[in-house]
Amino acid sequence: MGHAQPRVVDEDAVQLAELTNRAIQRRLGANSTFEQRQDAAAALSADSLWRREDQELREAITDADEVVIEGRRYRRLEQKSSATYHGRGGSHHIEEPLYREVGVRNGPTLKPVELRVGIIEHMTPDMARIVGELGADRSSRAVERTLRVVGLVPPSRAFVAKRTSAMATEIADEIEVFEQVAREAEPVPTEVGSVSCGLDRMAVRVSELVNAEAPSPATRAEPYERTPPPEKEHHYRMAWVGSASIYDKQGKELRTWRYAAESSADPATVARRVAADVARVATARPGVPIHCVQDGAPELRALPEALTGQLPPGAIPVVLVDFEHLMGYLDDVVDACEAVEDPRDWKGWYRSLLLRDDAAIDTIWRKLRGIAKTLAGREPRRAMRSRQHSATFVVASRRCGTRLTTPRICRLEVARPRAPAGRCNNASNSLVSRGRRAFVASSRCAGLRSPTAGLPSGSLMQRNTARRSALSHDQDRIRLARRPALGPPRTHPTLWCLAS
Repeated sequence: MGHAQPRVVDEDAVQLAELTNRAIQRRLGANSTFEQRQDAAAALSADSLWRREDQELREAITDADEVVIEGRRYRRLEQKSSATYHGRGGSHHIEEPLYREVGVRNGPTLKPVELRVGIIEHMTPDMARIVGELGADRSSRAVERTLRVVGLVPPSRAFVAKRTSAMATEIADEIEVFEQVAREAEPVPTEVGSVSCGLDRMAVRVSELVNAEAPSPATRAEPYERTPPPEKEHHYRMAWVGSASIYDKQGKELRTWRYAAESSADPATVARRVAADVARVATARPGVPIHCVQDGAPELRALPEALTGQLPPGAIPVVLVDFEHLMGYLDDVVDACEAVEDPRDWKGWYRSLLLRDDAAIDTIWRKLRGIAKTLAGREPRRAMRSRQHSATFVVASRRCGTRLTTPRICRLEVARPRAPAGRCNNASNSLVSRGRRAFVASSRCAGLRSPTAGLPSGSLMQRNTARRSALSHDQDRIRLARRPALGPPRTHPTLWCLAS
């Protein structure tokens, strides 16, 4: 069993610990337990944190007649104004005048303290980041409970649900910008031995308006109280998910990035994001093997095409079909050629042969060609040819997209069967939160915490950087990209499959 390295603390931390010990001794005496002393220390730290937060917020307040923000003059309004901001240690009630741009009548107002501190949806930047990252895969109730258990002072559950959903909307609209900023800040490990990536689709339960065009008719009698919410229906939509993983030379996973988009999105957009990360690794580590492991469905060819266009010269991806999908295609061939019941169990024979014999695909292909000669009539043969075409996948030692006019034999590796997709627990107003949870699951928030973090200078993005890093909760609570990442084949047998 290994020994942990000693932790080194600076002198300020030593003095703070001594002050805390003296305060605990005064409060609890000598008969207290270790747990009681630890809880007391945590309570003192929380009070100290709240005090420091409150003091810094109040020091950021201004009552100047005019302020200049991004070259624009804003004048103070006469009416009083106050707001409550939530931090790690609790809430802070701050009074500060409102300001409006000079020469603008009835225009938007702002509070300079929010820009100075970086307030996000009435939360301090650090609190917004914590709540956002927790909410990426938890409900608002679970976030509130987690914050309370770890010793923070959370806002109300309704506040968490509403404010983090607002952050999520902004993040979704600029997800590619955030990924690029994080990509530039992330180092590529030196021990990278291979890269694998893939696209897929997963069923997501969503709630949609019954009639999105027409407003919901009022059903309440006088006196009027409120407009009833629009009627909704639950449906399942096929969302886009993707992943890219890097492995060392022993096949151990080093890092995984995840991506997601709603069902109406262009798969080429998701593929472009995946390929950008793969291309970055291929550029930093020339010669690293690249595998694209996914289904052979036509709509998923967007990723091989994106890799072809974005990888550096000389980087050639190997496109693979995972074993379960390959067997699905062979099952289609059997259904087209044999009786419905498959009395001789050719499906089982094919599966067993492929798992134990590296040259099995050659044997299967010769058998299928022999069966094709025995089929009577053109229709059965045409049906079989169609199934055989579906059972093949374009794989070549060159870049994907190379046109092959005749069937060729190309080597494939057996990919590990994937786990079943995650189940959606709740309906949502949006389809899959458009990759926000995938971004959090990829551990990319740290790359956005810098005050500038490579964002456009002087922009709203730069002022509110924490809003970009606080990836947030959405009501659907869908677990994105649950498919395990596929690494380089290690002990799995080799398949030989047709490339057409």
